Amino acid sequence: MNLSHFLASILCMATLANADISTLVDTVYDKLKHEGSKIYDSTVDDNVSLKKRRFTQVWTEILPEYSDGVKLLSESLDAPDSAWFEKDKLDYKKDIEEILDNILKSITNDDILSYKVEIRSKKAKIKELKDELTICREKRVGAPDDSLIYTSKSGYDRKIKNINDEIAILENDITQIKLRLTRDFAKNGIKLSPEQIEVLLTRVDGDDIIRMTITIDTLNQITEQILRLMKDSKEDLTQAKRYYGMSLISWRLVLYVQQKYIDKVDNQFIPKIEHIIEQSNKIRKETSLLYEDEKDDTKKAIYRKNMHIQADSNQISTQYKAQLILSKNKMEKAKKLTISNLKVVRNTYRTVSLSSELYTVIAQSQEVFDRIAKIQMPDIVPFENIQVKRKYQEITNRLMRDK
Repeated sequence: MNLSHFLASILCMATLANADISTLVDTVYDKLKHEGSKIYDSTVDDNVSLKKRRFTQVWTEILPEYSDGVKLLSESLDAPDSAWFEKDKLDYKKDIEEILDNILKSITNDDILSYKVEIRSKKAKIKELKDELTICREKRVGAPDDSLIYTSKSGYDRKIKNINDEIAILENDITQIKLRLTRDFAKNGIKLSPEQIEVLLTRVDGDDIIRMTITIDTLNQITEQILRLMKDSKEDLTQAKRYYGMSLISWRLVLYVQQKYIDKVDNQFIPKIEHIIEQSNKIRKETSLLYEDEKDDTKKAIYRKNMHIQADSNQISTQYKAQLILSKNKMEKAKKLTISNLKVVRNTYRTVSLSSELYTVIAQSQEVFDRIAKIQMPDIVPFENIQVKRKYQEITNRLMRDK
């Protein structure tokens, strides 16, 4: 039985004239519990199947990129540090970064958009419905109690109820999307509360954090696939070197993503938020002067209230900046671990002594990936109140405006 048939059966039950209401409620509850459990299990199975299909698609897309990356890495080892008439190490570095960008797009594009686009779409619909709700409430005031021509008060009551029901459904949809995001983080060993997820979706670096988490998860799957291929190659040294080169590309990708985040915070987010704080301080000084010059008590009270709001805004902006800096510092710490492992991987790749030794080092990658995912996760402090959340969203919108 699908969900629509199940709900239809409940409606039929509810129309039975002589049905005992308490028995009906108990029956509906039991069926909801039973069907809800089946729907949940089905959803979990669908998510697992979807994840496998998604990885198959990603693997097909990135395999040529990985192959090109391995070839470039091999050639770059013997390239000169600097040259006029041949490719030097800097040239190869640019070529490899282009490969990394292509891999990153294949890994994260659909996943990143799915959360933000779905939530943004549903919030836009909720806003439309709330605007419609306001109009209905206003029209209800002047509506007749009963009319065959015009919408009556009871008619508007029904419209208002239907709109509120639709808003409730959309808000529940948003909650389910956030739960899905929570589960995706949990797969990487990162436990976040609903409040922390709300902060993550509000912060300007939320997309970057989600992108890095998805990248780590996908690289774990890639590492598993590389290990299977190495087993199937029966420790053929040529193939082992190729697969180890692919592992090296994965580590380069982690470092690349981490550095991009650090650069974005340093060169984009922090300067913009400092500009916001500077503007806020300027307005506060102007308001203070106007307050001192004003003689009318009523207007002075308005200026005083404005100064209070401006002070709160400045404090929240400063807090936002501090959190971004803390997140960047954690990323720097994770980056050090990545560089340390990258050195081992690169040295082993150049040595290529025994394929079994290569297998062991690759197998250890998954544990390190998990450690990095946890280390680089910022301290996500839940919003203290709705005012702070709104201000964060306002600042985020200003920071994103020029992206």
